[in-house]
Amino acid sequence: MQNNLVLLILSILSIFEVSAYSNVEKGAAARARCWTSGNGRPAQWWQEGDQVTRGKYFYECRRGQLEPLGCLSSTEEKIPLGHTFQQDRYEFICQLGSDGYIEFGYSACVGTDGRTYQKGETWTDAKNTYYYRCRDDGRVVKTTIEGCIAHDKQRRVPLGQTDDFNGYTYKCQQKTTGVVQMCSVGCIHEGTRYTVGQQYRDGDYLFYCKLQGGKCTKQCIGCVAGGQDLYDGQRYKRDGTTYQCEIRPGKRSHRAVGCSIVENGRDINKVIGCRWYEQNPDWKIEKTCETDGDNKTKVTTVGCIYKYKGFDRIFLEPGKYTIWNLPKQKDSSVGLACRKTADGAELVIFDVAQLERNTSGLKYDLPRGK
Repeated sequence: MQNNLVLLILSILSIFEVSAYSNVEKGAAARARCWTSGNGRPAQWWQEGDQVTRGKYFYECRRGQLEPLGCLSSTEEKIPLGHTFQQDRYEFICQLGSDGYIEFGYSACVGTDGRTYQKGETWTDAKNTYYYRCRDDGRVVKTTIEGCIAHDKQRRVPLGQTDDFNGYTYKCQQKTTGVVQMCSVGCIHEGTRYTVGQQYRDGDYLFYCKLQGGKCTKQCIGCVAGGQDLYDGQRYKRDGTTYQCEIRPGKRSHRAVGCSIVENGRDINKVIGCRWYEQNPDWKIEKTCETDGDNKTKVTTVGCIYKYKGFDRIFLEPGKYTIWNLPKQKDSSVGLACRKTADGAELVIFDVAQLERNTSGLKYDLPRGK
């Protein structure tokens, strides 16, 4: 009887021990699970060792806690803690922040060629037209366009600054479209800069700096003569010749167009080919304007004209003489000689008895009318 009672007590104790051990085991298993949302699901229990993705980070359930493992790139590639990856032209590092939370950290800038550049470093674009700099911008780095590459492809020109090349001035500018390039903003002549619209002299011609098709050009717009600026069609006089400023596409000239003379106290221009007379009661001198070699003109005396009773009768070239029988006057004649002078010629009317004295050095010519 007593032995049976002892066996019963031992049996009951064994049952309690097994039950207690089972409860301990179940409690440990419960503490190893993690309660959280993730992988696109609402909050739930996750088992030990399960990987859970939340936003751009992924974790592992360990002893009831989410242990950070790494980050997800924009292509959903898993990046372990401490590793770097490239994304959106930057290099990132997957790291734990000072607050213990996982985060993306900027580590460098990335060029179009895939090379990485540290803070402060610079590099050019693929076409070598402008250059970048990797700048420190607080907790991140930032790629900024710093300037242009000069036309010689050797020098760098910061944004907003200018550079001279091959007779023109260029400015590094960023347009509203975001394009950065060297823009033509002026002309250079003999070391002096001229902005668009400004004029300058170059020898015998007048130029201005013109913006055409987005580029500056040196446009000839006039002539320079006697210290004065002249424009197309305007005339001036020099050394007895009248010149006209002519500006044509691809051609410019100071063209001789006439003779400059003084007539009745006034400056008169006679065009090339024009003929005129210097009058006298008994005779007149015929003159013309003609070219004289390379772009010059001269006044040439055509001849002397003898007037008789108000009408032009006899014409003589300079250096010649003649004897003319007066009309309706039998055995009455007159001697005529056209002598050269410093400014042209003069007609000498003489008595035939004085022929030898008035015709010395002259050549005889038959009388001919005018």
